[in-house]
Amino acid sequence: MAGSAESCRGFCWIARGGAMTWADRIVLYALVGSGLAATAAAPRADTGGGVARIQGDGGYEQVVSLDADARVEVPGPLGTTIVEIAGEEVRVVDSPCRQKICRGMGEVSGPGEMIVCVPNRVVVVVLGDSRAATDAVTR
Repeated sequence: MAGSAESCRGFCWIARGGAMTWADRIVLYALVGSGLAATAAAPRADTGGGVARIQGDGGYEQVVSLDADARVEVPGPLGTTIVEIAGEEVRVVDSPCRQKICRGMGEVSGPGEMIVCVPNRVVVVVLGDSRAATDAVTR
């Protein structure tokens, strides 16, 4: 009896033709209200003002702002990797490595996101408070 009311799971009172009681409505309103309150109290992600740390071989390190457009030439054992900052995003434009995986990683802009060129020993990390950019928390 797949379609009968005896086999239903959850909201069976609807299948049996029952109506919502005042207690059902109180529980429903409390759940919706607490969800809205939690959404309003959640921390917002910080937009703008971010920085990226660019590291290269031999102790090279530079911290650049994501607010201003720039091109950075990063030395490595294979040659120069070119990193571009534009529109508050960072990407690798060119690298002397063979497979160009770092170019294929595209743009990064969120705190904690990174681009790595292993053969040329170049690391680009967007700095910031990654807790502010949390999508969801479950318990």
